[in-house]
Amino acid sequence: MQPEVNGADDFLASALVSKSPLTPDAGAFLMEREESASYDVERVPLAALPNWHLGDRLTRSDGKFFTVEGLSVRTDFGPLAQWSQPIIVQPEIGILGIIVKRFDGVLHFLMQAKMEPGNTAFVQYAATVQATQSNYRRVHGGRATPYLEYFLEGTRRRVLFDQLLSEHGFWYLNKRNRNMIVEVPEDEDVTVEDDFTWLTLGQLRHQLQLGNRVNMNARTVLSGIAYGNGDGTRPSYAEQPDAFHADLLASHHTPFTDTHLAATLTWLFDQKATYSLDVRRTSLADMDEWICDDDSIRHRDGRIFDIIGMSVKATSREVGTWYQPMLEPRPDNAVALICQRRGGVLHFLLQATVQPGLTDRLELGPTIQFSPGYHRGPQDFPPLTPYLDAPASWTRLDTIQSEDGGRFSQADTRHLVVEIPEDHTLEAPENYRWLTLGQLGHLTRFGYHVNVEARSLAACLL
Repeated sequence: MQPEVNGADDFLASALVSKSPLTPDAGAFLMEREESASYDVERVPLAALPNWHLGDRLTRSDGKFFTVEGLSVRTDFGPLAQWSQPIIVQPEIGILGIIVKRFDGVLHFLMQAKMEPGNTAFVQYAATVQATQSNYRRVHGGRATPYLEYFLEGTRRRVLFDQLLSEHGFWYLNKRNRNMIVEVPEDEDVTVEDDFTWLTLGQLRHQLQLGNRVNMNARTVLSGIAYGNGDGTRPSYAEQPDAFHADLLASHHTPFTDTHLAATLTWLFDQKATYSLDVRRTSLADMDEWICDDDSIRHRDGRIFDIIGMSVKATSREVGTWYQPMLEPRPDNAVALICQRRGGVLHFLLQATVQPGLTDRLELGPTIQFSPGYHRGPQDFPPLTPYLDAPASWTRLDTIQSEDGGRFSQADTRHLVVEIPEDHTLEAPENYRWLTLGQLGHLTRFGYHVNVEARSLAACLL
């Protein structure tokens, strides 16, 4: 069954509008909202977190929000056959939703300037609603979540995108969020709260190119947008700023044929069946290579990541003061997509990759997904890692983007897109496959086929 594509031409038209009188300067709006509030974020020992207890797992006394537990992993994918690690367990399904509305015929996105304590740049553009069930049910006792009613059953407007999608498969266990885009009628009034503003996709595209301006949760929603109607046709007004963006558009408008879709899904299911993955939740005390004490949870060799405590004060959030654990990865993480014109159309090289926290064990990831903390040395580096140092003339995107600043501290990831010449030969393992952006988007809208790292990169290619 082909997933429905809604509003593709309208999304593309919005992506080509770089200015809007509703928000003349998107960067200035972010700065204004950051300066309008006060923030105080401080690392503290785990033992200093009120209402949190470190035992067999790290948990709140009321059992709400999330826990940090031990995980034992065995797999035949990649260089490491087995390891243990902590992982965040948050089984509830949150809502990541963006309201869109037409102004003078152009789709605008209601974006929130949201402070997240783990972000390097505290305030970034977020979805209209970014809330776990615990948050929007007000377990924290704080203010209600604005605009939540637009995404609840019985009160929604026209749904343009709606899918359960995975989160970081090395840091979360079976974490999913509901990604939604909902359109309200042009003649319906929508009250704009202080930290919210309307932006076109063109304005968001510019913020994405700057880096650390659009948060991860917004990027995963944006990755569900289709810019092609699935029939291979292109709108006549789609002038692009340069040849590469024209190629991107052509790639978006190159869909699957039924035969190619069937073959790709068969290949993907073969990959899921090829590799084994045995994941078992354990006590934190049973992780031999990890130290768990009053200060933090950390690897004996200083690898992978730490679980640290954080004290947060923010006048712009639903709750003004809170304490929580956060996952702090090792620096210099990078994700990269390699692309090449093949048969006259730009294709992107995706890999079928196993991650221990994924619901379905394996999803399509970027060409390169490089996390130094997980590698004991160059012998463990993933295939094609040298392309992270590709010539500048091949580089089409090179920005730093933050991960989920609500759970991860200082988790910045380099996002890189490299276009290799048509006559350049690249040898990739069997778990890699070339897809157009239209085909990648199609699989995203199926759910559980494209991981969050690949979706984040795709969102940067608006």
